[in-house]
Formats: sequence, structure tokens, C-alpha cells
Amino acid sequence: MTPFALVLLVALAQGQEPKAKPVPKDSVEVLTRGCLKGRVFTATPRPADEGAIHGPDVTGHRFRVSGPKDVMALVKQHDGHLVEVDGIVRKAALGDEGLGMKVGHSRVVIGAPGSDPGRMGPPTPGSEVPTMDLSSLRYLDDVCPIK
Repeated sequence: MTPFALVLLVALAQGQEPKAKPVPKDSVEVLTRGCLKGRVFTATPRPADEGAIHGPDVTGHRFRVSGPKDVMALVKQHDGHLVEVDGIVRKAALGDEGLGMKVGHSRVVIGAPGSDPGRMGPPTPGSEVPTMDLSSLRYLDDVCPIK
């Protein structure tokens, strides 16, 4: 019998579940809802009557999803559906890089476009989609509020 199986057997005998893998220091756990399109998950706002979310608010963010085979089978099964996911995302992927300063839900950049030839434009949308490592997926609805 392997040492892991022995630890698992002892934990089950004591009525405890094995401990979940800890979240790396450079990452954060996110529980949110959104729409799946292929292997891309787009987070949608949570209804006000559902209470607080777990982790940072990622509404509007897009993630490429990965995970264990059983979870990825659910991703394939619920393509185009509204789902709730629990996963781990790198903190750097949630940062607001770009030009200017964020004010509310907008970004303010001083200067007219093209006035400074050395200044580069904002990154093109979808050029780099961060990855969310899923631990679970739960089906919510066939209809996705975003297209």
C-alpha cells in the first residue's frame, strides 16, 4: 500500500476528507458565474440577490479554462451554457495593465492619439487570454446572457 493511500485511508476512517491543494501565493481562488464558448469562459455579473462572491470580482474577464479530465468533460458538455466555476487564476492575470489611469470603470489617457509616436496603443483585445485552472463546474442555465 502506498503512503498516500494509507493517509487517505486514515483520513476516511476518522471521518475527514483529504485536504484540498493549497492555492499558490501568486494566485487567487475565484468562484464566479459566466458563459462557456468552447474552452473560453467569460465572467458575468452575479445577481444582487445571490450575495457576495468568493474571491475578486472578475466580471467581464475572459479566461481559457483547463482542469482535470472530468471537469473538462463538463466544459465540453456545457458549451454555450451559463455555468458557475471554481478555479485558480494567477494574480498577475487580474492586474489592470495598460495606458493611463483607471477611474471607475473607465481608463483615462492624457494626450491625443498619435501625438506621441513613441507611445504604443493599448493591447489588442484577446491577444493574450489568461488561464483559469478549474476545480469544479456547475450548470446553471441553457441561456447565456452574453453572446
